[in-house]
Amino acid sequence: MRVLVLSNMYPKGNSYFGSFVKEQVEASEKKGIEIIKAVRTSKNRLGYFPFFLHSVYCLLFEDYDLVHAHYGFHSALPALIFKRAPLIVTYHRGDVLEEPNRNLIYCWLQRLTVKRASHIIAVSQEIKDVLVSQLGADENKVSVISCGVDTDVFKPYKDKKELRKELGLPEGKPIILFPGPLSYRKGIDILYQCASLLPDVLFVLIGDTRFSVFGFRFSAIHDNCILVGPKLHFEVPKWLNVADIFFLPSRSEGMPVSLLEALSCGIPAITSSVGGIPEIIKDGENGILIPIPLSLRALPLDNIGRAVRSCLPTENISLIVSKITELLESREKREFMGKKARESIKRFDQQEITDKIKKVYKKTLNK
Repeated sequence: MRVLVLSNMYPKGNSYFGSFVKEQVEASEKKGIEIIKAVRTSKNRLGYFPFFLHSVYCLLFEDYDLVHAHYGFHSALPALIFKRAPLIVTYHRGDVLEEPNRNLIYCWLQRLTVKRASHIIAVSQEIKDVLVSQLGADENKVSVISCGVDTDVFKPYKDKKELRKELGLPEGKPIILFPGPLSYRKGIDILYQCASLLPDVLFVLIGDTRFSVFGFRFSAIHDNCILVGPKLHFEVPKWLNVADIFFLPSRSEGMPVSLLEALSCGIPAITSSVGGIPEIIKDGENGILIPIPLSLRALPLDNIGRAVRSCLPTENISLIVSKITELLESREKREFMGKKARESIKRFDQQEITDKIKKVYKKTLNK
């Protein structure tokens, strides 16, 4: 079986940019699937031009059995124009939950992609529901298959004291790890408010640090917050393992790979009850779910400053802080949740996810 993979996000080297697509590709190759890639490895928007040309070349001149595109029309558009084989499209989050609302053209293109795809993979049940109810997808041709995690790479480390020393972090201070861009969608304003109420806790923020929200430059927030910037993918397990708690107060998610990776490392999570997260976290067992009021989940797409009107109410912040404090004060509870976290992630192991995707490939080709 030869599969042409089209993706507008794919890491160059060990970058974290689209690393979950790369891991899926590599796992597929280990399962005996031959992969041809046309991918965009640069975050620069100009990277779309060579990506589109390479996609067209592969579609016209390479020999393949089917096409697998990631992120809706952004990757699938060339395959829609030059369709020579069955097309499978994976929808991850923003391509379903945000972009159809951006403007009429985006909505039309996503509807066209959904209509012309031979099969669709949604990374969470919520995304499948939106594909069916709002974009007209045929429920029978949508499979819910999340991204996977390499549980042999993302695993608990024993000597966390030595690991903190290696990374230049204090040994005796509780550490909360926050992943991803410092954006309104990821709940950076929620973290900011929590950090102000927990001065003895160190908040370590990994990811893109270029954003500012509500006029705050997040390179100069509280003394108990440190920004370590983006990390190469192979470095991430170390940073996860120094944490006592993984914190993801997002307002919108698909199936967050960073959460899967944290659980695989045996780190208890405190995270929002949005998107596919309740499909992973069993409240009080392998993590803690926090409520984000429905009225605050709508995302300001292009103007983050508009989010100031949607600050999380004080009572919600107090609840989150109390959950953090409760977990930090009980090592026994953290260890219990960490053990359950590691156990719960087995069904998201990359090899199992790849087997499910391979079944979709075979089913699509046999139609």
